[in-house]
Amino acid sequence: MAAFGLADWETLSTRREWPVLLVGNGLSRAVSDRFAYDSLYKDAPLSDDDRDLFNAMRTRNFEEVLNHLRTAELVCTQLGHKSRDVRRRYRSIQEALIAAVHEHHVEWLEVNEGRRLLKIRKALGKFQSIFTTSYDLLIYWAIMSSGSPPGNGFGDMFWNSNHKFDPLDTEPIGTKTLIYWLHGGLHFYRNQYRETVKNTSGDRNLLNTFASSSRIPLFVSEGTSRQKRYAIRRSDYLEFVYDTFANTPDDLVVFGQALSPSDSHLVTAINQWPGRHVAFGVFATDRADADLKKAQVKDLLRGTKLHFFDSTSHPLGDPRLVIDV
Repeated sequence: MAAFGLADWETLSTRREWPVLLVGNGLSRAVSDRFAYDSLYKDAPLSDDDRDLFNAMRTRNFEEVLNHLRTAELVCTQLGHKSRDVRRRYRSIQEALIAAVHEHHVEWLEVNEGRRLLKIRKALGKFQSIFTTSYDLLIYWAIMSSGSPPGNGFGDMFWNSNHKFDPLDTEPIGTKTLIYWLHGGLHFYRNQYRETVKNTSGDRNLLNTFASSSRIPLFVSEGTSRQKRYAIRRSDYLEFVYDTFANTPDDLVVFGQALSPSDSHLVTAINQWPGRHVAFGVFATDRADADLKKAQVKDLLRGTKLHFFDSTSHPLGDPRLVIDV
């Protein structure tokens, strides 16, 4: 039952087709409060020297800083200089990132209880295309929770035998729900040739694999919208995904994505198609809160035909998905 003057999703979904979903961290937060963090950078146990390095590079993106350090170590080795300090800084920042992710990420066993992953998978399967800004493993786990082989019915552009993204191999075979990670994910990394690869080792154990691997996960953690766009352009996969989103004119559902100023590049992409219908999920505490959030979205998406629904009435916001209350 919808509240605070918002539409009920079941009613809204019967009025027209909604082929595309944009989903953010709100889905993860609907499952566990552990996902309710504002900044990995702020929460990570970084030393003063670590933070000085981030400030010098004018970024809050871990992947960018770690990649620069890895390059610096390679240069030092090639020139015959000692690289011990560079290697020490790399390990310090990598360990801080691992600690922050583990602080806020639920375990597979926790989230899989009560068929949560299957319920999320079923809800995701209703869409033709899904674009997500979340870089945690929840959606990936949900996709892989069923199917023969696991993941059947979904596609993510990493369908070749070596699980590398190939910009010349992006056309799906057959009908499937296509998943696009707009800001990367913990299960992606770039190899020595700068190719984007999906880590598939032991799907449910990916969180532990991330912690024990020397690979740097490919994800855009935070920063301004301009900084995020810069990070996206550095990756052929992320740029492909953003371009696909920007060039998708179909009616759109937005769930768990507040479209804050740091995500203004998403607003720009949505507004490229004036007149499209956008169903926007609102999680509100009272009528005034709902009205305020609706006004903010109306100001951002002025050219679209907006429909607001109570996010808790959607299967992805079902209160029964909650792990810890």
